[in-house]
Amino acid sequence: MVRRGALRSTAAAAALGALAALTAASARAETVVPVEGPWTGATSVGLAVNFNVEGGNVVDAHFGFHWGYCGDFQSHEPNVDPIDPEGHWSFPSPEGQTIEGTFVAPNRVEGTIVTVERELPGCPETRATFIAIPGETPPPTPPQYYAVTNVITGFEQRMPREMTLRKGLRFWLWQVKWTNWGKSVAYGNGHASIMRFKKRWNPAVHVRLSRPIADGPHKRLYSVMRWTLTGPVPARFPRHGELKFHAPR
Repeated sequence: MVRRGALRSTAAAAALGALAALTAASARAETVVPVEGPWTGATSVGLAVNFNVEGGNVVDAHFGFHWGYCGDFQSHEPNVDPIDPEGHWSFPSPEGQTIEGTFVAPNRVEGTIVTVERELPGCPETRATFIAIPGETPPPTPPQYYAVTNVITGFEQRMPREMTLRKGLRFWLWQVKWTNWGKSVAYGNGHASIMRFKKRWNPAVHVRLSRPIADGPHKRLYSVMRWTLTGPVPARFPRHGELKFHAPR
């Protein structure tokens, strides 16, 4: 004779087992299967991301990365990266940069690119997010903001740490840290160096960038730069200055 308590326990165990099986089946049904073929994307700093999806793998994930004031670079190493059941994949490049992403839908992947810090030549760690979609046309990206970092060559850069303002390195800015970058007005604080008669002065500097102008479909250039120096400077050297720039034609 089977007791009623034992019957209830058996029924409860069977119900739990059925619920677990149903949950597992539901989880399998919700697994994202990405579209196969080429994918194209862009990072939060406007650089390209490209790869292919083939047989459950991300193949040849190539990506651009911004390495602070060292500049922009591109990863071209061949790679095959398995996509796990949660839709996640990653690729650590030989140079030390890592891209990882997760397929949040069959036609969308979201991820992060991290660059490592290098003491030589002094490139900082940076992080950027990215979005990619199937096909060869990247999703829309916001415009990127640049500043002229060398008035002699016209070289432009995002969030520059150094800026040359006169020929022959007679007046330049260094260790500039920015706030409000990418807005209509950006502010920087750092150090200046002034060379005159083999003597060097190092006052503090405050920089103000404003009036961004279009320099291509996804690029803006700060066209006005103002600075203020605080601390010792050579005799009759101006403590305030302004430069205006135009987008290259």
